[in-house]
Amino acid sequence: MKYIPNALSIFRLFMIIPLLLFAPFSVPFMVAYVLACLSDMLDGPIARKFNVTSQFGAALDGGADVLLVIVVLFRLIPVIEISRWIVVWIVIAVVMKLSASVVGYMRHKEIIFLHTYLGKTFIFLLCLFPIFYTFMAADPILIVLLSFAMIVFAEDIYINATSKEVDLNDKGILFRDKKEKVD
Repeated sequence: MKYIPNALSIFRLFMIIPLLLFAPFSVPFMVAYVLACLSDMLDGPIARKFNVTSQFGAALDGGADVLLVIVVLFRLIPVIEISRWIVVWIVIAVVMKLSASVVGYMRHKEIIFLHTYLGKTFIFLLCLFPIFYTFMAADPILIVLLSFAMIVFAEDIYINATSKEVDLNDKGILFRDKKEKVD
């Protein structure tokens, strides 16, 4: 059991290969996408349930998440119909996410990928995008996703800038105990 969470994160990295090779929204692409999303939803809970969490595992999970999102954006943006202003908004969101990492690195001298509840919810919603896109226009879906992303990335920046020590499994500023809010 000790290695299963990290194996799931590594599996997610391998799922990037079919995402790069197959046509977006094709059956092999969607199977790889769903499997990658499922691996992301399972690795953390398994690690916590069996008490095998580690800094390495959290960093591996966060890195796999970022790579997956970058590849999916790279593959889907050219083939989905979206407004130009949405593309600009996506760029702003990516810059905010990178800014959170830069702030974390400047403050703590390490690259930090937080696993807040809001962040996990965002990844879940992002995983649903291709499903919703099959019966809805992209712009309304992306407005919801990007609005949520702005909140998540602003929270990441705030946590990285204000935390005294790194806690990759920080629940988020809305979910802390009263004692944690005072610190």
